[in-house]
Amino acid sequence: MKTRNEDILFFSSDKLAALGLESLLSSLPVACQLHELWSLSTVMAKCEKMKPRLLVCIFHENMPLTGTLKVLYALQQQFPTMQIVVLTRRLLPLMHALSRYLPSLTVLDLKSSRQMLSSRLLTSINANAQIQLVEGADILLPDRQLRVLLMMAWGYSIEHIGIRLGISHKTVNAHKLNALARLQVKSKNDMADLYMVIDELRMIVSWLRLQRNGKLSELSFQSLEELLEA
Repeated sequence: MKTRNEDILFFSSDKLAALGLESLLSSLPVACQLHELWSLSTVMAKCEKMKPRLLVCIFHENMPLTGTLKVLYALQQQFPTMQIVVLTRRLLPLMHALSRYLPSLTVLDLKSSRQMLSSRLLTSINANAQIQLVEGADILLPDRQLRVLLMMAWGYSIEHIGIRLGISHKTVNAHKLNALARLQVKSKNDMADLYMVIDELRMIVSWLRLQRNGKLSELSFQSLEELLEA
């Protein structure tokens, strides 16, 4: 008899990509029922209601990334046994690095072959399988580097950031270059994507440090919505 944890949720704001993803998931040799999500804003409610085995998301090139990292982190905290697969080409090193700290998250290159995608999706459905993590960026940046990137995303100039932080513009620029190198951000498009999520990344890094120091449990969130809005 089919059980609720055999449900699979999938999302892509690109409808053609959603059709391709549905076809790929339908071809997997597993007994499951597919459910398409029309918006990431509904993912929490759907996961709470259905308790799916797997969530698959496509972050394509035209999709705003704002909010995506926070949702991924919140899903990990709320549904630690649910596997999450993200297919994307955007900020891949950063996404791979995030998956090191979120055990249920797998990040795949959207341009991977159908055979590889099928294999990795099956591995994710089998939650007990060990997935080899891909080397990626280093997201645990010092707070000063994260703050510089955040202020740049807000539109502050190097000189203005230096004045606000009480450091020279050369030091600000060094923080910027070191941060971009560690995050493996190399293009203007990557920079634009990073600016969309830098505030979320800074929050997640803070939470990960609290978790590593055993202090995350000291934070009290009355609801998942508060976690997402923190």
